[in-house]
Amino acid sequence: MKLNRIAIAVCAMLSLAAAPASAQGLGGLIKKAKQILTTESKTAVAATAQAAGKKGTVTAVEGGGTLRNPLASIVDVQLVGAYGKSTSTNYGVVTLVFKVKMIANLTQLRLGGNSSYPAIMVDQDDNAYKMKVGTGWYTYDVTEGVYMKVQLKETNEFADVKKTATTIKQLQLGISTSYDDTGLLVLNNVPIHWDEMPE
Repeated sequence: MKLNRIAIAVCAMLSLAAAPASAQGLGGLIKKAKQILTTESKTAVAATAQAAGKKGTVTAVEGGGTLRNPLASIVDVQLVGAYGKSTSTNYGVVTLVFKVKMIANLTQLRLGGNSSYPAIMVDQDDNAYKMKVGTGWYTYDVTEGVYMKVQLKETNEFADVKKTATTIKQLQLGISTSYDDTGLLVLNNVPIHWDEMPE
């Protein structure tokens, strides 16, 4: 982004170079270019600070691993577990079950992914897996002040997972309550329970 602004400023200066320097005020042109670059730098710093603020809180997962919730002030998310279901001898799908309690007065939560918030799972052997559908946000009904179990919808499950995958090295999944309140849930070192589901 900063490189684009520099290129634009250089192109503008070159295109105006044919005009007499006194008519265009070359000094004024250089000052204007510096203002553009300074404004762009401030915008980039502000965007980086906002992204850093959405890192969220990290909690331990019962049974092993950690979960980072970027919206901890809005929704409390706990992982019940990661569960694999066989689809063939060597492959299956992995779904997640969460306990969710809304802290804010909201009745819907969206989980999923897109190009800005990619959903991906990496196992202990560094194999990467995507959701069945690839991208998309799916709405889940929730309530304020009460824990509810939320299981990923079938389209949100991670597909074609090797059954040799026993641990989720890292998994990221988009979570959103509004356009401004969106981030990535991140799981690290969570065991996968094959062919069993929670009660």
